[in-house]
Amino acid sequence: MHGEGESQQPENRTVTGSEGFHGEPSQDAGLEPLLEEIRNKHGEALLAILVYGSWLRGKRDTMLDFYVLVEDYRTLDSAWQGWMCRALPPNVYHIHQQADDADLQGHSLRAKYAVLTLSRFHHAMRHDFHSYFWARFAQPCEVLYARDQATRDILTSAFNRAPATFVRRVLPAMEDKFSSGDLWARGLSLTYKSELRTESSNRGESIYDFNPGYYDRVTNSLALENTNFSYSGPDNVYFNHSSRLSRRLSPLIWWVRRVQGKVLSVLRLGKAAFTFNEPLEYLLWKIERHSGIFIEPTQRQLDHPLIFAWPLLWKLRRRGAFR
Repeated sequence: MHGEGESQQPENRTVTGSEGFHGEPSQDAGLEPLLEEIRNKHGEALLAILVYGSWLRGKRDTMLDFYVLVEDYRTLDSAWQGWMCRALPPNVYHIHQQADDADLQGHSLRAKYAVLTLSRFHHAMRHDFHSYFWARFAQPCEVLYARDQATRDILTSAFNRAPATFVRRVLPAMEDKFSSGDLWARGLSLTYKSELRTESSNRGESIYDFNPGYYDRVTNSLALENTNFSYSGPDNVYFNHSSRLSRRLSPLIWWVRRVQGKVLSVLRLGKAAFTFNEPLEYLLWKIERHSGIFIEPTQRQLDHPLIFAWPLLWKLRRRGAFR
């Protein structure tokens, strides 16, 4: 165990779904101030720090996305925050530090990080009905810190489960024949529609196109162990063997996920107003970045977003800023 004030060098590994841990140590040494703040905050409870999303796709004009996996919620600011995280995981927080890295000098590093217990994270990758967790971690992520071998083993299991769950849930929505790109573009589109998202409709295709080798390897690996689809090497296509019943039920199941996801997204937005500094500024920045649509908030909306920001969000939705 490491005390709250102790500095510990992170063990860096790149994690890519069912392929497990591999790769060289992270080259993003400039992230160390953010990692140090997280380590100091969560001390003995900290088990792992993950980074995912657009930062790994080369975006540097963005806020980083971290997942902070803990033993329990004793290091959160209050007991009610721990209760909220159990009721509606994860809790999301905002941190920022001045960059130390030479390439980033003069810039302030900002990150939002989601807090979740490692056990709940592992459970979500196979058992959650909604796609919030397993769709994110079916994609590549990087482990910036893992406390010990037991933690790494659980992470490996979780990262194996996520793409398997993704493919299992998406297959009934696919045609009789499809490519790996079709599978991931369709699946990511379905999962994006199951949340309040600001990204464009072709977001799934662009994510696949950034790293097709990873997604193709994962798809091929899963086809070897999954009886619901198979691969034809000479034709470079996959054949869908999903049952007729599962295909008929798929539109209904994804409709339920969309309804559930919209409700969960609104609830998470409300919860973030209690845990996230400047939540409305961040949300408006992200909406404008992805959609180009911006509406100036009032000072009252900035000061009390949970009470007064809803009309602003409704106007943004009507203008097509998110779906």
